[in-house]
Amino acid sequence: MQITSTPCVSICRIDPVSGFCIGCGRTTTEIGRWVEMSEEDRLALMARLPDRFTQTPALQTAREAFEAQMAARRRVGRRNRG
Repeated sequence: MQITSTPCVSICRIDPVSGFCIGCGRTTTEIGRWVEMSEEDRLALMARLPDRFTQTPALQTAREAFEAQMAARRRVGRRNRG
């Protein structure tokens, strides 16, 4: 079995302004083509993804807001299990 590199962090939400996933930074086209891409092409794209977050501040803000929301849900869940 071959292992495929992936930038996915299981936060699959497309930012409507930038068109990038707030989790990994890929576009829907890139996500859809991922399995067809060569490993070399995947790694090259993954090397460019951090720049998308730094060049698109709203994308980073959306990811941080999502992570904060999930953390708050986990805290509430722990209290409710008490």
